[in-house]
Amino acid sequence: MKLTLIDRSSYFKGLLLLIKRDNLISENEKNIMVKIGKTLGFDKTFIEYAIKELMENEFLTDDVPTFSNKFIAESFILDGLKVAFSDNEFTAEELEHLSKIAKQNGIDKEWLMLLISKYIKHSQDLNTNDFLFVTKYLKDEKSETVDIKS
Repeated sequence: MKLTLIDRSSYFKGLLLLIKRDNLISENEKNIMVKIGKTLGFDKTFIEYAIKELMENEFLTDDVPTFSNKFIAESFILDGLKVAFSDNEFTAEELEHLSKIAKQNGIDKEWLMLLISKYIKHSQDLNTNDFLFVTKYLKDEKSETVDIKS
C-alpha cells in the first residue's frame, strides 16, 4: 500500500495544523516538519515557506484530514505524537486535534489514549527524529526499500 498524493498532502497539512495549535512553532517542530515534508516528497522551499507562513496563512483551513485507510491514519497519529512531543510539551489543543483526526478516521479513542499514555511514559526514548512511521507507506515499488534520507 502506498500513500496517494491526497494522503501525502493531508498528512503534511494535518501535522502543520498540529504544530499551530499552541501558537508557537519551536525549532524542533520545524526540524521534524522539514524531515516529514521531504520524506513525503515535497520541495524543501515549499516546506520551509509553509512552516514560516503557518501562523498567518488565512487560506489554511482547519478541516480534519480523512485518509484513504485506517493504517495511514494510525501512522499519522504516531507521527503526530512525535511532532507534538518534539517541543517537550503536549497541550490540550494538540490532544483535541489528534482526537478529532482519530475519530474522523475510525480510530478507537481508547487506543489513542493508551498510545498517548505510553508515549508520555517513554517520550525520552521515542522522541527522536531518527524514524517516521509514514515511511512504511512510501516504499519504492521496484526495490521494496524505504528511502528515509530524502
